[in-house]
This record gives sequence, C-alpha cells and structure tokens, in this order.
Amino acid sequence: MSRKKILVVDDDVQLCQLVCDILEEHGFQSLSANSTDQGFKKLYESHPDLLILDVWMPSVGGFEFCRQVRQDPEMKSTPVMMLTVQDKEMDKVMGLEMGADDYMTKPFSQKELLARVKALLRRYERSSPPEDSQLKSGELEIDVTRHVIRIKGKAVEMTPKEFDLLTTLLQSRKKAVSRRMLLTSVWGFEAPGNSGTIDVHIRHLRHKLGIHGDKIKTVLGFGYRFDG
Repeated sequence: MSRKKILVVDDDVQLCQLVCDILEEHGFQSLSANSTDQGFKKLYESHPDLLILDVWMPSVGGFEFCRQVRQDPEMKSTPVMMLTVQDKEMDKVMGLEMGADDYMTKPFSQKELLARVKALLRRYERSSPPEDSQLKSGELEIDVTRHVIRIKGKAVEMTPKEFDLLTTLLQSRKKAVSRRMLLTSVWGFEAPGNSGTIDVHIRHLRHKLGIHGDKIKTVLGFGYRFDG
C-alpha cells in the first residue's frame, strides 16, 4: 500500500520541518512549503492526500489559501487541517467556514497531530459514496457519487462542508440531528466547543437552497431536522 502524501504549508521553517519529521517517522510521505507560493506549486505538482496549512502567513494567508483550494474543482475535495497560534472561536469558525476540515492550535503534541491526521484520512476514505447514490426532496436532488446538488435540474454551488451537512440531514430526513452529531459526522471531531460552526453553515445552506432552505428546521436546544 502506498504511503499517504501530506503537504505542510507553514512559514515557520522549524515547525514545518518538525511536523514533516513526525509524519515521516509514522509512515507518511511528507512535503513542505514555507510560503503560499511554494504551497500552491507543490499542491498542484504532488496532489497530496491531506493539506496541513498555517493560518497566519505573509502574502496570501491561510484562510484565502484554503478558500482558493475549495473553489478549484481539481482540489476542492482535498482534506485541509489548519494550524494557528490563535485559540479564538471566531478564527476557528472562519477557518471552517472557508472549507477547512479540522483546526489545531499551536503548540500541539505529537499524539494530537497524528490522531487528527489519521482521523481525517479515515473519514475521507469512509466518505467514498456508493455508486448511483441519489437523494431527492421534490425538485432538490443530490447526486452523492458525483458530489452535485441540483434544484430544478440546475447545479447549485456548495462548499464540501455544506454538501456533507445537507447530505447528512437529508439521509436522516424528518429526524432531529444534534449539533454534536453533525460536528462528528461532517468534521470527524468534536470542535470547536459550541454550535457556531454548524449554525454558520446552516445559514449559508438555507440561503443557497432558496425555498428549499425552509425545509431545514431548527430544533431548539438540540440541532436541526430536514422536513421534506
């Protein structure tokens, strides 16, 4: 079995090398970049299985880097874990809103790094959809195999997390799904510490779905339910 390839983008040269050394020591293939320019170049050259990205970098910052990755059809499904020295809820919400899958605050332990990397890779492997998997609610259709959402036959642009949230809710239609369950199911870990991330994504989902957004009901003090 080939080793999973992980690209680490961080302008802290020593930390970047340390993360790469840890990954190599535990059976991964690592690549490093100390600027966003290098990061973009290596991203498209190597097509990594996972991207570890520092938030605070000169030139194009980590948030914008992540946003551009998520807008690229070729790279939008690449899992992204963001690193930062900040431990503010709003920074975490912003990073996840830009399409990041996980968020880890510096300093972190070797054990935490490896656990999060392995969890992300496992989740993406598990999320490979079965062939011809289709979900429908009236004029709203989800092609899970092709990762496409359509309303009246017209494709609706969604971030990977918005797609996963809608799919999870539609698969459990008419059943309330807790915020904790949504975080675990869609992000693969219980973070950040409250409902801010889920609520932001649900708000965007409702807006993009138009009248179908009304089918996503808030279950006060618990989570959300898809009626339709």
